[in-house]
Amino acid sequence: MMQTEKFDNIIILALISLTFVVIGLHSFSLNKIFTLDTKSPYQTYAVSDLTSGGKSTAKLYTRGDKYLLDCHIIESDYAWPFCEVTFSVGVNAQNIPEQPVDLSSYSSAHVYAKYVGENTASFRFQLRTFNPNYSSPKKDSTWKYNGIEYWPNNNPYPVKIPLNAMQVATWWLYENEIPIEYASPEFDQVLVVEVATGNSISPGHYQIEIEKVEFTGKVFTNKQVFSFIIAMWIFTAIIGLIMNLYRSKAKLKTAERRAFELKQLNRLLNVESQELKDLAERDPLTGALNRKGIEHIFTNEIKIMSLMFIDIDHFKPLNDRYGHNIGDIILKDFVKLISENCRTSDFLARWGGEEFLLICPNTKVLEANELAEDLRQLIAEHNFVQNIKITASFGLAQKENETIAELIERADVALYTAKAQGRNKVIVSNNVDLL
Repeated sequence: MMQTEKFDNIIILALISLTFVVIGLHSFSLNKIFTLDTKSPYQTYAVSDLTSGGKSTAKLYTRGDKYLLDCHIIESDYAWPFCEVTFSVGVNAQNIPEQPVDLSSYSSAHVYAKYVGENTASFRFQLRTFNPNYSSPKKDSTWKYNGIEYWPNNNPYPVKIPLNAMQVATWWLYENEIPIEYASPEFDQVLVVEVATGNSISPGHYQIEIEKVEFTGKVFTNKQVFSFIIAMWIFTAIIGLIMNLYRSKAKLKTAERRAFELKQLNRLLNVESQELKDLAERDPLTGALNRKGIEHIFTNEIKIMSLMFIDIDHFKPLNDRYGHNIGDIILKDFVKLISENCRTSDFLARWGGEEFLLICPNTKVLEANELAEDLRQLIAEHNFVQNIKITASFGLAQKENETIAELIERADVALYTAKAQGRNKVIVSNNVDLL
């Protein structure tokens, strides 16, 4: 039972540690980056309001590792003049959707764009996305406008834009009569990324320097990480339930076997358990059986039997130091501790003074050795009267082709070997191979 609880605690601690590791890795590492710059494989070009009936012009140059947009905003009948740099990440040369880019797992965009010289104009940052429920491949006006306008003078360079701060243009929703269920921003099928002049830009000449647009996110989404953690705990819980069921079945089988052993023992002794108690004589101080009380247990019909002599270490000095009253209390508590922690089929007798004999019918010495080690540890850890600590030595022997007297003698020799080796030990008679 103690080993099982220890194993369960280790599993729980391992799960807690793994949970913190997963959360830590997700929070502080496992990042991913999608970059648009002069080295990107995507087509990049300049656009102005000429395509919408205006008169503004725009030309795009490459200067080193940066783009330079030369923009002339010219007043015309078109109410919203603009210049922009377009990164075609999901359309082909004919401006037809081909391989949209999924940016839904990215959390923010870092825009490295600025006006050359003194300028207070704003920028528009837009992601144009495709959705077959309302978009047409050949009509780019049906591609959703997910955008935000910002003023570079009011934001540190580069500007960090959380994608959840972007909005869908109201005029676009109105013109395309978009249903409410599709009115929110979408980033799973991005066709183009645009960096444009602001909506209220004044006529004039502008130069815009764009180093790059960098999208950052996590390799795994929060939902994926938390789903993994929950699945890990659920899976472990299921395994734990299965193991507990297996343990319960094993305990049931053990209980059934022990019940059978008790029944067999009673039949061999030809007495009922109550009759055995009535016939057995007990030590008046401790309540343990005495030598006469165990005579009925030793029978040739019991083929397998193990004995263990148990002796309290240094009991005489303890008796001299604390007095016989304290010594008697320790003896009674000692018997109570062993009786409550040995098996119901075992018999405990006081052999004399501080020496006791535990008889284990139908028990091989290997099993008796495990029981002795458990009892030895319990005794060493127990607080007796006045918090006195004691230890005990154990001598074990298994019945062979020998008399009971010879069996007891071998167990007694093993006990004195344990005492000679420093006490607080379990020694098995060397006549029996533990394996």
